[in-house]
Amino acid sequence: MINCLENDMGFPLLIRNKDKIIPTENGKKVLYYCYQIVKNANYLQDTASSINGLLKGSISLGAYNSMLVDFVPRVICNFSNVYSNIEFHLQELAYAAFHELLPKGIIDLGFMVDDVPKGFTFIPLFRDSACVIMRDDHMFASYEKIPPGLLNGCDFIMPMRGFDDIINIVLQKTPFYPNIKYHVASDVAAMALVSNGRGVSIISSLQVNILPDHVVAREFEGDLGRNLGIAVKSIKHAPPAIREFIRVARETAAQTSLERLAAR
Repeated sequence: MINCLENDMGFPLLIRNKDKIIPTENGKKVLYYCYQIVKNANYLQDTASSINGLLKGSISLGAYNSMLVDFVPRVICNFSNVYSNIEFHLQELAYAAFHELLPKGIIDLGFMVDDVPKGFTFIPLFRDSACVIMRDDHMFASYEKIPPGLLNGCDFIMPMRGFDDIINIVLQKTPFYPNIKYHVASDVAAMALVSNGRGVSIISSLQVNILPDHVVAREFEGDLGRNLGIAVKSIKHAPPAIREFIRVARETAAQTSLERLAAR
């Protein structure tokens, strides 16, 4: 089959040796369009199923860790309660991965910030505040909101670049210069270090509900946060399952915002 395809194309697609098979440079270019063919074939099947009254298929999602703590599982649960035949393929992704996987069609939707890949639509869901976390006996715990300059020189647990980059939003708007003691890739690791008195750190407001005992969160002074939502290629041309999933995500976001206001 590959030989026939190469004959049709007029150039080699694969480099073959006894150890491995890898695509040629031209093969990599063709592979991108193969992804699109497979994805569009799935969309066609989903649309046909919807027309027949059988809403079924699959949805591939990517999401930040902070959105996976509570929000995205709630959206999937609310959707699956009504449309139990839809399968989900979910990946936890770092910021840069969305710009690779969305254009290739490897994921259908991305739960991310509003800096979406070129040619994609951003559907806003809610505003997410950056929060400083500390032990409840830390000197900063007496503040209602934290001035960014207060963090200058303090012992600090730094999230590693490229994961859930809410700290970069703070640093870009109001730089501060802490005494960085630890670098972590996991928010849970940051929380554990804070819980043991190793310093303070910054997390998403979406993660406040999972803080360990004796750890508290304070928002910054000023509007330091990010817009979170869904990146999708096209709502108009998306299959019915994806359009319905986006509708449910919007409803869940509205309900979540009301709950957060009530908790305050």
